[in-house]
Amino acid sequence: NMQAGAYSLARCMTCGCCLEVCPQITPTSTFIGAAAISQVRLFNMHPTGKMHARERLEALMGEGGLADCGNAQNCVHACPKEIPLTESIAAMGRETTAYVLKRLFGG
Repeated sequence: NMQAGAYSLARCMTCGCCLEVCPQITPTSTFIGAAAISQVRLFNMHPTGKMHARERLEALMGEGGLADCGNAQNCVHACPKEIPLTESIAAMGRETTAYVLKRLFGG
């Protein structure tokens, strides 16, 4: 099941369609966009990628990260590869929340 999920994320061809239709991407915004968030999810799923997962989660919690997503969901409709971008955004939201709670309570 994890392999199928990773495959769907790995199909991204970095075309930028998701960025073009996202209302949060403007000349003055710092939002990284759905494709980058989805790639963070893919890298963090991989055993080798877990080595730097903490740094990626910290970046997603910073400026231009997850909090800047307006949840318009245009990205998932525009993706020519039908990558589940909104699922990745939600999954990374859960992962960052768990990370903060573990850090807060010393886990």
